[in-house]
This record gives sequence, structure tokens and C-alpha cells, in this order.
Amino acid sequence: MLLKTVLILLLLLPNLCQALNIENGKRINRSCALCHGDYGQGTPGTMSPRLAGLPADYLVKELKFYRSGERSYAPMVIASSIKKMTDDDIRDISEYLAGVNLRNLNLPKIPEYPNGKPDKGKEIFNDVCKSCHKKSGLGKPKKDIPPVAGQYGSYIFSQIKKFQDKQRHHDDDPEDETFDDYADSEIDDIIAYVTTLPAHPPLPETNDFSVGMSSMMDSMSMVGMVQGGDQDDLNISGQFRVTPSGDIVLKPLNQDMRSIAGLSGNFRITPTGILFMPN
Repeated sequence: MLLKTVLILLLLLPNLCQALNIENGKRINRSCALCHGDYGQGTPGTMSPRLAGLPADYLVKELKFYRSGERSYAPMVIASSIKKMTDDDIRDISEYLAGVNLRNLNLPKIPEYPNGKPDKGKEIFNDVCKSCHKKSGLGKPKKDIPPVAGQYGSYIFSQIKKFQDKQRHHDDDPEDETFDDYADSEIDDIIAYVTTLPAHPPLPETNDFSVGMSSMMDSMSMVGMVQGGDQDDLNISGQFRVTPSGDIVLKPLNQDMRSIAGLSGNFRITPTGILFMPN
């Protein structure tokens, strides 16, 4: 029986993404990256928020608002050519950005918000915002509620002001009055607290790192060792890395991979971080 090798990752990835065109998402992201960064991490300020990890359906909805003109920001509309995007284009870039995990990329942390009092903000957040955005501030992806933790404070402030001015509708509800009566100082308090929240959920307290392909795609900066179950036959050993764009990069000790082209099978990741292919 032939060795079941790491090429299963390379062979399955296109099949996993058949319903979407992730390569098209990568291509579109080149335009997005001009303002939002290579990984959708965003930049400080009010114009280029973090997009990585936002719920895909939320991104689809907001991008369609930009395409229709319901939301408008001329530089973004021009740079992205969003008016020319098809529904499939919007779905592809949304799924691509939603799948980017910034946890292990060693990017600069979201800067502390310079205004407001976090203690007072915590009281307001837990009273008004927690039910939708959760106590963690990480939102509810299955309900298309975006995270506010891990977002730039100045951007959040600008959007709350738009909610107050009815330039945007909070929760997509034109009648929503959540922020109508808040003074700027109270908004500052909320944001001062939100920017203290961890940008990522805590890692699971388990040593079981056996994962399926969907989990592998979520761990976009994984690094580990590759081993085969029968190295006497093919001597396959080396390192692999999953890039932020979801590509799997191999660095095998056996540089000539032609002898094992086409092999497929199962894999698991051991508690010590070894990617293992059993016979």
C-alpha cells in the first residue's frame, strides 16, 4: 500500500473550494489590500477597518450595499471596482477574507483607544451591546453579527456617529435608536472598553489537534513537521506551512516530489504538532 502523504492537502484543497472561487477572491483582494492590508488586517484611522475574520454573510451584505450605493465611500468604490462585481465575485472575496486568521501573523496589536474610561464603557457595553456582540465582543458569525473586538477604535467611533446621523442603519433597522442619545464621551467610554478585549477567542484547552480540512483552513499560519507512515519506501519528511491566503507550502527534504505525485489518503495532526499520514 502506497504511503498516504501530505499531498492529500494539496489534492483536496481545490475540491474543498469548488463551490467558491478562492483564487478569484485572492485576485480581488489585491485591490482591497491597497487600503486594508495584505491580510485584511486594516489600518489605524476611520477609513480602512479590519476585514479579516468578519462573517462572510455580513461582508456580502455590506459589499452589496456599496455596489448598490446604499453605502458610499468613493475611494473604496473606485479602487475595488465594486460596481462591476458580480454576486459570485462578492461571495468569493467575502469568503476569502472571512477565512483569514490573524492570530499567528505577528501583526501590530490594535492600539489602545486614547479617549474614554474603560470601566464606564464596560457597564454600557454589558447593558446594551453584549446581547448581540457577546460579552467577548467577538460577535455571532452564524447570525452575521460582526466582532467589535479587534477593530480599530477610531473606525468604530466613526460608524457609531453614522448610526446617530442615520447615514448607516444599526442592525439594518432604519428605526433603530440604540445610539441616538449617547454623548461622544459615552461613545468614547464604550470604545475604550472594547479595545481592551482580546481580538481572538481563547485557544481550546485540549491537546487533541486532529483536524479536518475546514479547521486547517482556519489555522492559516500553522507550521509543523511532515512525516510519512512508511519512510523506508519513500523517505518523505520535511516542513509545511499554511499561508494567510490558505496555500499550503511544503519544504520537503526530498526535493523531487515526482515519485509520489498523485498519492492521496488521510492525515491527522498529533498533540506535538506533527502532521502524520498513517499507512
